Amino acid sequence: MFEFLFKYPVELFIEGSLILALPWWQLALLPLGVLALAYIALGYFNLRGHTRVRDRVVIALLRSLSLALVIFSLSRPLLEVTSPIPQPNVVGILLDNSISMTLPDFAGTARSDLISQQLDAETGSLLRSLQQRFETRLFKFGADTRAVADVRELDYGDGDSNLARALEFSRETLKGESLAGLVVISDGAISPTDALDAQLLSLRAAQIPVYSIGVGQPQHRRDIEVSRVKLPRQVLKGSQVVADIVVTQRGYDGQTLDLIVEDDSRILRKQSLRLEPGVQAFKIPVATEDAGARRLKFYFANKTDEQITANNGQQEILSVSDDKMRILYFEGEPRFELKFVRRAVADDKNFVVSGLIRTADAKFYRVGVESQQELRNGFPITRDELFSYDALILGSVEIALLSREQQEMIVEFVSERGGGLLMLGGRHAFAEGGYRESPLQDILPVVMADQAHPEFSREIKIQPTEAAWMHPALALADNSEESIARWQTLPPLTIVNPIHQIKPGATLLLTSSPTAQQDPFVAMAFQRYGRGKVVAFPVQNSWIWQMHNDIELEDRTHENLWRQLLRWLVEDVPPQLSLALSTRGIHSGGAIRLRSEVLQHLIKTDAAPAPQAVLTAPDGLQQVQPLSRHPSLPGVYEAEIVAAEPGDYLLHVEFEQHGEVIRSDESRFVVTREGNEYFHSEMNETLLRGIATETGGGFFTTDAVDELAASMRTHQRSAGALVRHELWDMPAIFLLLVFLLCAEWAYRRWRGLA
Repeated sequence: MFEFLFKYPVELFIEGSLILALPWWQLALLPLGVLALAYIALGYFNLRGHTRVRDRVVIALLRSLSLALVIFSLSRPLLEVTSPIPQPNVVGILLDNSISMTLPDFAGTARSDLISQQLDAETGSLLRSLQQRFETRLFKFGADTRAVADVRELDYGDGDSNLARALEFSRETLKGESLAGLVVISDGAISPTDALDAQLLSLRAAQIPVYSIGVGQPQHRRDIEVSRVKLPRQVLKGSQVVADIVVTQRGYDGQTLDLIVEDDSRILRKQSLRLEPGVQAFKIPVATEDAGARRLKFYFANKTDEQITANNGQQEILSVSDDKMRILYFEGEPRFELKFVRRAVADDKNFVVSGLIRTADAKFYRVGVESQQELRNGFPITRDELFSYDALILGSVEIALLSREQQEMIVEFVSERGGGLLMLGGRHAFAEGGYRESPLQDILPVVMADQAHPEFSREIKIQPTEAAWMHPALALADNSEESIARWQTLPPLTIVNPIHQIKPGATLLLTSSPTAQQDPFVAMAFQRYGRGKVVAFPVQNSWIWQMHNDIELEDRTHENLWRQLLRWLVEDVPPQLSLALSTRGIHSGGAIRLRSEVLQHLIKTDAAPAPQAVLTAPDGLQQVQPLSRHPSLPGVYEAEIVAAEPGDYLLHVEFEQHGEVIRSDESRFVVTREGNEYFHSEMNETLLRGIATETGGGFFTTDAVDELAASMRTHQRSAGALVRHELWDMPAIFLLLVFLLCAEWAYRRWRGLA
C-alpha cells in the first residue's frame, strides 16, 4: 500500500534524501509563491457576511494546504538514493617475460609456448574459459612490469623476474576493480625476497588469491650446472685462495670431467672432478699472482647432449691487493719465534712485521719499525696508534704487561677495526699468562684451563682436522691428499699451554694425535669476533719446522706456512677506504648496490664530504656518482649503480680529506644480457605452490590449466551510483489534493457558504 501511494518502497525513503531540482532562478521565485499563498490565506481569513471566525480559519487552512501542495509539486521534488550497481569480476594475468621462459620443456618446446597457446586472443582455450566468467587484464613482468593487450607483445628478453614488483604493479593498476584474483604463469626462477613475502602477506590480508601455473621441468634430464662460486672478498697478492664450488648435475653420474679455472681467458688451473648424483661441493685452490680486480671463470666444457649449456660456468671477481700490511708482533721475553716469523716474510713486500720485545722490566727492544716514533713508548697506548696496524700477534706476554685500557683496546681492535689477532703459546700466554680473567678471554676461540700449569710441557705430533685439509692458511700442497701427507712428516712441536676445548662457533684446524690416556690438545683454532678474526696457535716453537734435522735445507714449509697464515689473518681486514658490492654479476638494466666505509679516524668532522664512486664503463667512459650517508652507521656510505649495457665494469671510490684523496681498491662487476636466468632454472614448484598457498589460491601444472577457471571464486561487488526518483506525480499527492478540495467544498455546503 505504501509503494502504491508513494511510488517507491519505504527503504528508499529511509536511505535517501529529499532535494529540489529547480534551477536557481526558479528557486529564487519560491518566496514570491509563499507570499502569494499567505495573501490568499489572509484573503480567506478576512471573509465577511455570515461566516464565523472558525469558518474563515478552516477554509483558509484547507485552501492554503491545497495551494502548498501544488507549489511543492511544481518545485520538482526528487528522492536521491545511492543505488548499488553490480560490477564484473576482474582477473589479472601476470606473464613471465624472462629469458628462462625460452628454455626447452619436456617435449623440446619452449616454456613460453604454453602462454602462446593458452592465452592467444583468438585460439587460447585458457583465456577463453577465463573470459566466460571474468574480465581479464594481461601484464608482462621481468625486471619491470607493464600492461599488455596481447601475448604477442612478449619478447622473453628480460634478465630478471621481479615477481614482487609485478604483484604490486598489477594490484595498483586494478585498484577499484572487483578483483577476483591474480594468475601467475612462470617457471618460478625467482629468488624469494623480503619484498615478495611482504606482498604475499598484503594480498592475503586483502583476500586477493594468487593462482600459479608452473611451466618447465622440475628436474633437467641431463645437465651440469656450476651453481655457486664463493671466493674471499679481498686477498693479498700471492695468497693461496681456496674457491668453494657447488656443482649440480643430472645424467652424468660417475663421470670424471675437468673443471677449468680462467683468469681473463688465461687458464690458471684444470682439475679433474668425479661427478656424483645431485649436489656436490668442491674446494679448488687458486693462485693469485697478479694484483687488481681479477675476473675468474670456473667452468666445465659443454657436453653435446646437455639440455642447457649456458649454466656450465660462473664468473666471480676476486680483488687482489698489492698493499703493504702492517703487523705488530709483541713478545714478553726474547725467544726464537719472532726471528723466524720475520725471516719467513723478509722478502715479501706485502708485509711489514714490527717487533716489540721486552728485554727487562720497563725495557723494550724494537725491530722492524718504520720510524723512530713507532712503538717508542712500548705497546700502543692510543686507538689511532694500534688501529694503524692490520694484525696483532701476541707471544709469551703475561697479561700484567698490558693495562686494562690496552686490553680493552685490543678487543676493539678486533671487533671494531676488524683487525686480525693471533695468540701464540708460551710460558706467559693463555691461562699461564693470566688471560682467563681478562677481557681477551671473551674473544679467544679456546676454553682455557681453570688454573695455570706453569710446569707443563709436552711434545705433540700435530695433525690437521678435516676443516684444514684445503684451508688457505694450512694447505701444504695443491691437493688435500698431498697436504695431509706432508703434515704427517713434520716433526713434533712443544706445547706448554694445555688446552683441550674450543668455544661453540669456533673452528678447530690443528690438533694433536689422540692417545688413550688423554684428550687431544688444541693446536690451532679460530673464530670470528665482531668484524675481525681471532686465531689461537698455542705452540711455542713452530720454528722447529725450519731448523729440525729432519727438515731439508731447501724446504720452505715453515716460510710458506707463515706467509699463508699471515695472509689469511689479514684477509678481511678493512682498508682505510673499503668498497663492497651486493653482487658481482647483474643483468642488463639491473641495479647493483655498493657500500663504502671510511675508517673513523679519517673522519675528523661531521661536515666531511661524502665519498664518490667512479664507474668506468666497457667503452672507457667514466661516470662519477656521490654516495649517501647511511642513516644509522657512522662512516658508511651507499649508492645504487644502474648498468644498461652488457660488459665488464670497473669501480672504485674516492674520499677527499684536507686536500688528500684516498682511493679504494678497484672492484669489478660483469653485466650480461641474461643475468642469472640460466642458473637454478628448473621449475620451482615449491616457490610457486607456496605463493598460492600463502594467498589462498591454487597451484596448477601445465596438464591441469583447464581446471583453473572453474576453481576461481567469483564474488559480488557493487559500486554505488546516485539515482534520483521523481516525487511530484506520486498518487498520494493527487489524492491528498483531491481530498483537500473536496473537504473545502463539503465544509462550504455544510455551512451554507457554497
